[in-house]
Amino acid sequence: MSKGPSVYFPGLNALRFLAAAAVMVTHIELMKLYFGLRNVWVNADAKVSSFPLKHALNGDFDWRAPMVAEAGPLGVVFFFVLSGYLITYLLCAERTQTGSISIKQFYVRRILRIWPLYYFILLLGFFVLPHLAWFEVPRQSAQLNDNFSGNLLFFTIILPNIAYSLYDAIPNIGQAWSIGVEEQFYFIWPLLMLLYGRSWRVIVVFMAAFIGLKMGVLLFEAVYNPEWIGPLKKFLAMSKMENMAMGALGAWWLYHRREKIPKWVFASRVPWVSAIGVLALVYLTPKFVQNGIHLVHGLLFLLIIVNISNRPRGSEVLENRTFDFLGRISYGIYMYHMMIVVLAMHIVRHLLPETKALTPIQNVLLYLGVTALTIGVSAASYYGMEARFVRMKKKFSAVVSGDNAKEV
Repeated sequence: MSKGPSVYFPGLNALRFLAAAAVMVTHIELMKLYFGLRNVWVNADAKVSSFPLKHALNGDFDWRAPMVAEAGPLGVVFFFVLSGYLITYLLCAERTQTGSISIKQFYVRRILRIWPLYYFILLLGFFVLPHLAWFEVPRQSAQLNDNFSGNLLFFTIILPNIAYSLYDAIPNIGQAWSIGVEEQFYFIWPLLMLLYGRSWRVIVVFMAAFIGLKMGVLLFEAVYNPEWIGPLKKFLAMSKMENMAMGALGAWWLYHRREKIPKWVFASRVPWVSAIGVLALVYLTPKFVQNGIHLVHGLLFLLIIVNISNRPRGSEVLENRTFDFLGRISYGIYMYHMMIVVLAMHIVRHLLPETKALTPIQNVLLYLGVTALTIGVSAASYYGMEARFVRMKKKFSAVVSGDNAKEV
């Protein structure tokens, strides 16, 4: 066990689970679309309309559609902000504790936490599930077969977001694209913090440069519109490293300049106001600014994270054994849930082959069944495989964090 200090932020395990649950809701309704069941999606092509509130009030679609469609992307943005926040805070603490940052030990810690489950999911997704009829996804399975070698190559070198950009999603494990984004950020970030991390300005420059790159690509597309721009635009849209940098900036200021953070940030009303703001933006954001609204979402999520994890009594409701358990296995929930959803859709199709729309009771049973089975599989994965690697991280940690910190 590391003899260094420990860092544990209360309430964040609960938030991790809620974010993973939001992604699961979106994917259940998306798979209904693929399997020919009535769903509350906006349509087959777009996640949100130009003005969702106006269209919902006019009866153009179910009022739940924008929220269901956006729940998953919002959950991913939350994970990105949280990743930048936690990683940067721990790097700041490591520099204080040791006088420097060990790049090697950082990479080892990330490998121990991410790679075992990632590569296990890869093996299932490429070599096991495609041979089982109950895990076939209409349209997606054909895409995997048509581009098997390319998909496998990019997933193997942990660039699943590039595979998604070139070939689109593959069945059962397509959600792993976000793991690629995080791993690419983790590759860059400790180097940047080691060289320039004593100043918050480097984080702002990184954020501005990445946003500028995206704006440049959009402008280039508007002027020239070459055929190859589509995959690049999709890749950059998925790579929301500016959200990670936003979380990093919050962590830097919290660690080095906490006394300069306005007191209202830690007020009890901030999480509620921020959450309401996120929900309101789903309905009020016009189409022409939707490419950048994730920045506002990220800021609101950062306020929630900083407030709940640092305010006395701010995490009382969220800090309990149930949420602690669900948060511990949230990585598994995120990685396993899609295959469980696909399996559930096949079961529905087997039991109700002619059904076009599930009844309310059937929908409740579907959601409960998917949730329960996903939690069960994720718990077995965590305690049967992942936990031993999580414990190994202590040997490479100047600052003990996460689940290990709670056990110190």
